[in-house]
Amino acid sequence: MESQDQMTDSGVQAGFERAGAIVKDVAERARDTVASYREGGVAQVSDDVLEYVRRQPVTALLIATGVGLLVGMILGPGRR
Repeated sequence: MESQDQMTDSGVQAGFERAGAIVKDVAERARDTVASYREGGVAQVSDDVLEYVRRQPVTALLIATGVGLLVGMILGPGRR
């Protein structure tokens, strides 16, 4: 029974290590992206958004709808 617990613990630890590596990778890519946006300015952001919308039009439309609804819910109660 104890060896099974050790195997489970090592599996959990391996899972945490993989998750940590993924988080580090995503954070590094996010830092790189933010740095490139700072260098490229608004034109770089605009180009990337247009490229994303062309590649994923339905996803972009759903994201825009969600953002619009969220902004409407935040600003809506004060207008009545």
